Amino acid sequence: MHRTHPNAHHDIELRLFSEDDRASCQRIAALAALSSYGPRMPELRGRFVEAQPLEPADERIVAVRDSAIAGFLDLIGSHVSNLFVDPQHQGQGIGTALMAEAARRVVGDLTLSVFTLNPDARRLYERLGFRIEGVKTAPFAGSSAEVWIMRKPRPGKWPSGDTPEG
Repeated sequence: MHRTHPNAHHDIELRLFSEDDRASCQRIAALAALSSYGPRMPELRGRFVEAQPLEPADERIVAVRDSAIAGFLDLIGSHVSNLFVDPQHQGQGIGTALMAEAARRVVGDLTLSVFTLNPDARRLYERLGFRIEGVKTAPFAGSSAEVWIMRKPRPGKWPSGDTPEG
């Protein structure tokens, strides 16, 4: 899978993760978490480091711009478990392109959780068609944090255009 998305700035190539991408993805996860959560969770700043292993995922999609990984998205089934964009590339359509690719790959509704202390991410997801279903407390970095549970309903999306009944 290689897709190229035209963008106002540059093209974005989307492809599946390879082991060669691991160090870049770990760096982006640390930088993005530090920029999003570090100011709001100062007690956890020391946890957002490049040595932190990537979380397990069924599929990991990377976004490449100008020959460098600019962000990645993790899917577990139809759930977006992580979306990280390098802070230098935020606001340039990379997260939107990754979410569009996730939607193409998933059957049925797409779900995600977003920390309530990250209203910017919530606004992005709402622009992409997600709606809040509820709030819960989730484990995070050895502690816990409140998250919005979000869903993007996608009625009738089944492989080859079939319905669930066949």
